[in-house]
Amino acid sequence: MSRIDSSGSHPVSPDSPLHEADAPRALKPSAPPSTRNELRTYAGPPGAPVVASPSNGLAGPAVSARELALGSRPRPPSSSVPEDVDAALKSHLTRSLSNPLLTDSDVQATHTVLGSVPRDAYRATLERMDRDGLLATYVSRLEASSRQSFLDQAASNGVLQRRPGGVTGPLGMPGRPEVFVNDPKLPGALRDAVNAHAIDTGRAAVLAYDAYLQRHGEAVGQSDSFRALRSLGPPQALDLRETMLGLSWADPRRERYESEWKAGIGRPQRSLVQAYETATARALVLSGQKPAGAFLSAEASASHDLLRVKSEARLASRGPPELQTQAGVVAKAGPLGLEVMTDAHGESETELQLDLGVASVSRDSQGKVELSLGAGPHARAHANLNPRTAEFGGGVAFELSDRTGQHHASLKLGYGLRGLTPEHASQALRRDVPGVFSRPKDLDPGIAWDALPAARRALYERQGWTREEWAEDSRR
Repeated sequence: MSRIDSSGSHPVSPDSPLHEADAPRALKPSAPPSTRNELRTYAGPPGAPVVASPSNGLAGPAVSARELALGSRPRPPSSSVPEDVDAALKSHLTRSLSNPLLTDSDVQATHTVLGSVPRDAYRATLERMDRDGLLATYVSRLEASSRQSFLDQAASNGVLQRRPGGVTGPLGMPGRPEVFVNDPKLPGALRDAVNAHAIDTGRAAVLAYDAYLQRHGEAVGQSDSFRALRSLGPPQALDLRETMLGLSWADPRRERYESEWKAGIGRPQRSLVQAYETATARALVLSGQKPAGAFLSAEASASHDLLRVKSEARLASRGPPELQTQAGVVAKAGPLGLEVMTDAHGESETELQLDLGVASVSRDSQGKVELSLGAGPHARAHANLNPRTAEFGGGVAFELSDRTGQHHASLKLGYGLRGLTPEHASQALRRDVPGVFSRPKDLDPGIAWDALPAARRALYERQGWTREEWAEDSRR
């Protein structure tokens, strides 16, 4: 077949040799590729025979100048993921026609497969699972108990580290919960599991704290003396803050993890303030006073001629229920009436009444002033105030009388609020008056009981201090 050459060209015989200068560029030997700027162990002058270095721990992967300047070091190579492990994990965590739903048995089987992975290949297995999306699928199906088992398994294989918690205190006061270190270098799905576990332990600590405050309040209510009350010690506060997670400020996931943790652990149902109020109320009861708070009252009375018997029951929001029965005489002279009653303990109480028909006013020896108004033929509304005991209340009374007026019966229902008495309010503002669980400052200098001023000693006596307890605590 003839060959067509371009104009001005000369035919070249296939057998004619090519000069090196005219050789195609592709046939010329190429320059050696540029090498990576890296530091290696000195192996002798060029051309020297290569001698294998002894395994003395100094040999290792090459480090570039940039890596050396930045201070980074390559991670030692980990063992590869066993093929049978990878296949088993995919079979349990990948949805298919044969496995359309991820069941609890798949989650348990995954945990079993991971437990069979050698320690040196465990981290590489989790990293591959994270890249393939299998770890996120597995973690999303874990409950609190199974999540704990998985993280314990990762910790036993050296992938996770623990942040130890605090110890349990008296009456089961929970300490700071134990969590795992949420290292930013961990696989992302594993970090999510670590934070979910921190939420689980934080929520459990909140529930345990609620139970502790309930036990403390029950123990306070059962205290039959100031000494027993003080031996319980003050209620403790739960130190549960997001700093326990140990996340660094530079962590890109810190804000998300901390907000999820705070929203997930919840809040205690009881408060430390309520626990102190319960203890203060019990101290007032032990000292013979009535604690502040709301109360309901019911009083039933019956009279015949000049004799009268009445019984009053009170149910207070703080302190035990109260029941008091009194008997006495009632004398009337026109609109004025005088009532003298005595209780079971022999304590007397008098009440002066002024009945104006539609309205009536009374005042008793305890300082209570009551105003009542007619609200029908057999009902009266009443309001009362006692500045001495800091009580205010009101209610309604139902009255029945026979035609002769000699027999009379009434039922009075009421509600009230009780505040601090003037004496107790003044003591609450004084810095030199110790609280329920405070140590009196006079104990520290070692002042003897008899050396205390009379007013000071009387104050401590009202708080339940005795000569014997004072001498015992002064030696501590």
